[in-house]
Amino acid sequence: MTFLDPLADIQGAGYNAYQSTVAVGSGQLYGKGIGYGTQSKLLFLPEYETDFIFAAFAEEWGMLGVVFLFSCFGVVIWRLLYHAVNGASNFEILFAAGVAILFISHFFVHIGMNIGLLPVTGTTVPFLSYGGSHLITEFVAVGMVLSMSRYSRTRKRTHHAGDELLFSDEQ
Repeated sequence: MTFLDPLADIQGAGYNAYQSTVAVGSGQLYGKGIGYGTQSKLLFLPEYETDFIFAAFAEEWGMLGVVFLFSCFGVVIWRLLYHAVNGASNFEILFAAGVAILFISHFFVHIGMNIGLLPVTGTTVPFLSYGGSHLITEFVAVGMVLSMSRYSRTRKRTHHAGDELLFSDEQ
């Protein structure tokens, strides 16, 4: 029942989802301040460093902090997609697009889980959640995308008759 309606059992299985929505809502516009989040610091919100990091962040930083977080995340995704579009080979294009899809899916599933739209699954927010292995994986993936874009052959797009888009290698 709590999969479809987390608020149906707020004393049992829906407790975590309820406390995360309370934390997000209590942040209001400016937040409570760094270190002053009552839901996370008084341990009403379990696992606030990992599974509910967005709720703790929204409580302490407020709506303005959330907009800033979304903006920073949007820049990272935009740059990953930029490198995907300008990749020299299919591997570079698909790898950069895959990293972007990984980050987007983790971000939106985690946000949806914290605001009560999706069930609690235990995903992380890229570059924000506490956890060593996932953070290392994110940095390695971004490093590989940047390395591929730096050392790949550049390709110049040339237009020829017949509206056919051709690529030629620059020397």
